[in-house]
Amino acid sequence: MIDSFSLLKNKYNVSRETLSQLKTYHDLLIKWQKRLNLISPKTIENIWERHILDCAQLYSFLPNGPCCILDVGSGAGLPGIIVSILTDHRVHLVESDQRKCAFLRTVISRIKLNTIIHETRMEEMQTLAPDIIIARAFAPIPRLLKLTEKQHHPELRFLLLKGRDVNSELININTWKKLRVTNKYASITSEDGCVLELQFKDAL
Repeated sequence: MIDSFSLLKNKYNVSRETLSQLKTYHDLLIKWQKRLNLISPKTIENIWERHILDCAQLYSFLPNGPCCILDVGSGAGLPGIIVSILTDHRVHLVESDQRKCAFLRTVISRIKLNTIIHETRMEEMQTLAPDIIIARAFAPIPRLLKLTEKQHHPELRFLLLKGRDVNSELININTWKKLRVTNKYASITSEDGCVLELQFKDAL
């Protein structure tokens, strides 16, 4: 079992106030899980490692300066809410489910986050030209690329939390000639998982 608290506090330099915000998110997630299917019921007893710490590992790959981050298919706010708690970056959450958006608004209001919710389908989302697109358990990479096509620009980076099927997904991105995998980092919470970084060749 990973000591999630120690990793969050030491590896990511998380303050007591930030840990308190993460605890508030944890408690709200459990409360709303009774009404909404926000996460797999099998992971309820291990939210800190399976969800919060898993998303927190994105922190290591984000820039120090302010940037605009787009979380695609935010759902329970994983990873967007966690990134918003841990950083000062401007985070936009895209979620089409009205009830999940109600949960996200409750979290943002309770924790007082500077986070924006877009209650819409990704393909209907306004053009933001984000610096980074993040996603977790949303869609296979080829579909994610298609749905976010309106947001693409040469300097865009993708940071994706992926599982055991990542290699088969990568085989199918060959049609995106200007896109390449720049890094594939081993997950700290799953032997089969990784943080995948994609960039357009024009930015390299």
